[in-house]
Amino acid sequence: ALKLAVRRWVWDRIPDRRVLDLYCGKGGKMWEGIWKEADVYLGCDKFGPHDFATTLKISAERAVQSFDLDTYTIFDVDCYCSPWAVARKILRRRGPGTFGLILTSGEERALKNDRANEIIRRSIGASGLSDWRLLVRYRDFVYGLMLRSLGELPGIRLLGGCKGVASGRQQMHYYGLVIESEAKPGASLRPSTR
Repeated sequence: ALKLAVRRWVWDRIPDRRVLDLYCGKGGKMWEGIWKEADVYLGCDKFGPHDFATTLKISAERAVQSFDLDTYTIFDVDCYCSPWAVARKILRRRGPGTFGLILTSGEERALKNDRANEIIRRSIGASGLSDWRLLVRYRDFVYGLMLRSLGELPGIRLLGGCKGVASGRQQMHYYGLVIESEAKPGASLRPSTR
C-alpha cells in the first residue's frame, strides 16, 4: 500500500502521464495498481517483464541510455537495491520539462548481498567505513544526501517529494519526486539533420 501511495502522489502531480517502468517485473503489480491508467506505458525488465502491457526484456541501464527519455513524464525506478545510478542517468539525459521520478531504494538488501554501493560512496565522499556500517549508522543522513545530490545536478530542480519507509526484514525506502529539468548546456533539443 505504501509503495502504491508514493506512486499515486507523483501521479496526482503530473498531468500528462507517460510512464517508463524500468523494473516492471513479471508480476505486473504496479501495472495493475496504477500504471494501467497511464496515457502511455512501457515496462522494462532484464529478467523477463510482465505481459499485461507493452514491455521489453532490457536492462534499466540500457533502456535509459537508448530510449528517447523526453517521451516519458514519469520514471519508475523500482529496483529493490540501489536506484541512484539509473536516476542520475535519467536526470542527465531527460530534456527540459517537469516530470516525476519514483525510486525504490533497498541498499540494505544490496549490501547484505555483498554489492558495494560506489555511487553513494562517491556522492557523499565517504571511504573510511564499510558500506554496510556506513548505511546502518547514518541511514537517514545518507538517503538525505543522495536525494539532495540529485537536485544539485546541473539544470535540475527538485520541486517536491514524498517518502515512505516499509520496515520488515529489509527496509525499503520509497521516494516520489517532482523534478524540473532545464535545457542542458550544449544539448540540442532535436537531432541535427546535417
